Amino acid sequence: MFDLAVIGLGPAGLEAVNYALKKGLKVVAFECANIGGTCLNLGCIPTKSILHDTSFFYKLKNNLDINNFDFKIDNVLNWNEIIHRKDDIVAKFKKAINSSLEKNITLINGYADLWLDENKIVISCNDNIYNAKNIIIATGSYPQELPDIKFDHKFILSSDDMYSLKSLPKQVTIIGSGAVGLEWSQILSNMGVEVNIIEKESCLAPSFDLDIQKRVERILKSLKIKYFKNDYVVSLNNNEISLNSSVKLKSDVILCAVGRVKNLPEIKILGCSESFRIDVIDGYKTEFDNLYISGDATGISMLAHSAGYQSRCIIDKILYNIEPKKTNIPSVIYLTPEIASIGCREQDIDNSYTVSKVLLSSIAKSWCDGSVDGFIKLIVKDRKIKGAHLVCPNASDIISFLSLCIEKEISIDEISNMIFAHPSYSEIIQEAARNV
Repeated sequence: MFDLAVIGLGPAGLEAVNYALKKGLKVVAFECANIGGTCLNLGCIPTKSILHDTSFFYKLKNNLDINNFDFKIDNVLNWNEIIHRKDDIVAKFKKAINSSLEKNITLINGYADLWLDENKIVISCNDNIYNAKNIIIATGSYPQELPDIKFDHKFILSSDDMYSLKSLPKQVTIIGSGAVGLEWSQILSNMGVEVNIIEKESCLAPSFDLDIQKRVERILKSLKIKYFKNDYVVSLNNNEISLNSSVKLKSDVILCAVGRVKNLPEIKILGCSESFRIDVIDGYKTEFDNLYISGDATGISMLAHSAGYQSRCIIDKILYNIEPKKTNIPSVIYLTPEIASIGCREQDIDNSYTVSKVLLSSIAKSWCDGSVDGFIKLIVKDRKIKGAHLVCPNASDIISFLSLCIEKEISIDEISNMIFAHPSYSEIIQEAARNV
């Protein structure tokens, strides 16, 4: 009998395992595909590696006099080498994770089936039965397709397909302007691909603050990426795409990046052919007291850092009956410059809030680095930060400090009197706090 069984070893499952081990629990874990889940294999980590490389070469090509160097940029910009480096990074992480798991838990490679046996859930895998006091389902998510635009993995691609491209197309149309669509638009544009983005909403990055939405448009224009808002595909004819606005686009491939779908297993009933699909009924809880769901499979917040937090909350609930408190989750888009956001947006507030916005160009570090394009926006109520939105280098790091300020209700007066390193991008937080 195990204390905990974890099904799926992406960010949610791995954090559940690691946290449970720290608490002294006996753990069995199941993975039928790749350890690390979407994040490590087909998401966060490989995308950031590719973004880093393509952005580096883009800067070389556009910001330096190549004639001063003894190489030609066209010889350096090699898509296959970029993918090879990405593969090396992923392989190193997987090897390290796998080695750690094998030393500390019972690790089962295979598909785990859930069975209901007289109001008790058991797990079968590879012809063996496993019993655990508590079970966490962390089976992740998969790319969503549109009803009339289904993946054929040749012309209509999912984000998963992008990592296996042998060569780059000349023209790509991206449907959706969330983080996935925007990051791939920059990757492809950096490599000289002609990119069009189609967004059905009236703005790009629709889940973000108004000023970030405007800044995204500005970033895309600087990259010569075309975008079509309030628009959608009405028909496809070979490689011609017809939009509702009557615009017609030529494209070698379509990347459909309209979100992800939670991946939940069915529970089979022992002794008969019936089964039913499990789902969350309250946060991470299910109809069974000892069965929980974490990460993308909840459908709540499909972010790796959110998944890890959910798993820690589940372990605390199991061990100490502690209910999680509501918390703000930072969101990041890894464009150049980076975009990060947490808490309430300007379009959601009333007159009881104060908005402080400071341009990045007011910070000396931005001029030193030649990265003056950006801003910070703080949304404040009762002298406390309720929302923060940044466009600047290292925004993905800076947002963590703002997350702490919101979580611990640190006043803007306290922030104003802190000592920030100079010169640094973080100084912009203090400038905005003093501006309220």
